Amino acid sequence: MRVLAWFDLAAEFIDRWSAKAADRLFRLGVYVMMPALVVLVTLDVALRYLFNAPLQWGRDVNGLLLLMTIFCALPHAWDRAYHIRMEVFYLRLSDTRRRTVDVLASVAGIIVFGLMAVQGARFVPFMIATGETGEDLDAPLWPFMGILSACAVVMVARVFSNPAGLSPDGDSSGS
Repeated sequence: MRVLAWFDLAAEFIDRWSAKAADRLFRLGVYVMMPALVVLVTLDVALRYLFNAPLQWGRDVNGLLLLMTIFCALPHAWDRAYHIRMEVFYLRLSDTRRRTVDVLASVAGIIVFGLMAVQGARFVPFMIATGETGEDLDAPLWPFMGILSACAVVMVARVFSNPAGLSPDGDSSGS
């Protein structure tokens, strides 16, 4: 019984911590990354077409900002059931089969994002040691890899805490 009580406390801690982290990552993506992406794209388009002077590093930074925006929003999207599934088939399944599909999706999510988190974390020291930069962007890329790895860790924790990807009101339809 003590083991189960410890497990419940650990699961509750992971749930609270990862919910806060998912919210902060979402805010980072929506209030920092996305506006920066909009400003940079607008600036690059204006410079390109009005002055024939595009930002050489603009595409690299645009790609990184878009990727980070998406990864920052993933845990939040999972919790709100905004994730994509084939509703045409899913809604036709029995409750038992829906639960089975939800479990399989959760296990797959934990494996995929867990491997992403581990590989990203392992790649950061290599990127630092080699001084890896973008093709046109002469800035280190390891901070971006570190953020993506952290986002993957939070995603694994959210899938673990909310395996069915249910929205707060208990609706799994994503609407």
